Amino acid sequence: MLPYQTSARVALAATFSICLTIGTATAGEMSHGMEHMATETQPAQPIADTIAKLEANSRGVRMSVYTRELVPGHVTTAWWVIMTIPEACYATPCPAEDVIGRADEVGTQIVYADGAINAADGTASFAAYLPAGAVPNGWYDQDVPDPRKAEIHLVLNDHGPLIEEIAASMLTSYRGGCSDESLPPPFPASAKSDGIAGPNQCALIQDAIFVQAQ
Repeated sequence: MLPYQTSARVALAATFSICLTIGTATAGEMSHGMEHMATETQPAQPIADTIAKLEANSRGVRMSVYTRELVPGHVTTAWWVIMTIPEACYATPCPAEDVIGRADEVGTQIVYADGAINAADGTASFAAYLPAGAVPNGWYDQDVPDPRKAEIHLVLNDHGPLIEEIAASMLTSYRGGCSDESLPPPFPASAKSDGIAGPNQCALIQDAIFVQAQ
């Protein structure tokens, strides 16, 4: 686990990048397994028989994920977490205090990728493409000028059991189905207003981290 200061770790306990030591890779086309994100009491854990793929070029970046050990029937969304100036991070991979706490300095952009209802066996698949340039629906006012030069994390968010009345919001937004109390305090207002709130306790659960050759 990366050496966070205690105050930063407590503040960002549920954020996208609390533990970033497993699953890095280099090159334009990359693949490796998913991992359970760390908690305050448990380090990140690799998940067997999973795969996350990333392919970046000057025009955009494509990803696909197949993963397991999800809660059957829950809604899960996948998110692009992109640091466009990774060399400005305090460490490699970029730690939590950079991804959220220094978003301007490291050029963070976070945006929706895909959503799914987990299968009865706890599996789900995701796929998405993000063009280079402006990101109209991103959390931050940050372009992605060249995905090949960015550090990219693929992050999964558990929205709890499907609520039919707001199914579309749960599948396509960050807040959909989530109680306000379950949203991490450090996240920007753009994240917390994205979707229809609900009673579920949402949590960031899995990730794959790609550190590209510069």
